[in-house]
Amino acid sequence: KQWYQRRVRGNILGGKKGSYYHDDIWTMKYLPRFKWANLTEKLAYDSAVRKKKLQRELTQVRKETNFYIEQVDKNKQLTAIKRKREEKQQITEKASNTTESQTDSKSVKQRKLASSSDKSKSSISSGVLSSVFTQ
Repeated sequence: KQWYQRRVRGNILGGKKGSYYHDDIWTMKYLPRFKWANLTEKLAYDSAVRKKKLQRELTQVRKETNFYIEQVDKNKQLTAIKRKREEKQQITEKASNTTESQTDSKSVKQRKLASSSDKSKSSISSGVLSSVFTQ
């Protein structure tokens, strides 16, 4: 193991002159007390951490998106309510304006009531009325 590292280190990797790897050089280092299980365990741990982080980010994005959608819906509802209130207020204002204009244009001067002494003078006698309606 260690002897292989010493033997290969610094040698040219490639084969023929036109090969892609012709000018590459081996560089190896012997790692004492290194086990393959350590490497695979570290890779598995890093992968799990990356997945958890991605899951947290996705959850956060979903929450933000749902909150934004809820706020948009609330805004739509509030604007619809405001618009209906304004329309209702405009209708009531128009109705009050039309009633005011109708009363203004149809204003009539009222006469004072005639007193009881005036009634007796202008009224027709009851005898004449009875003779007209009995026929």
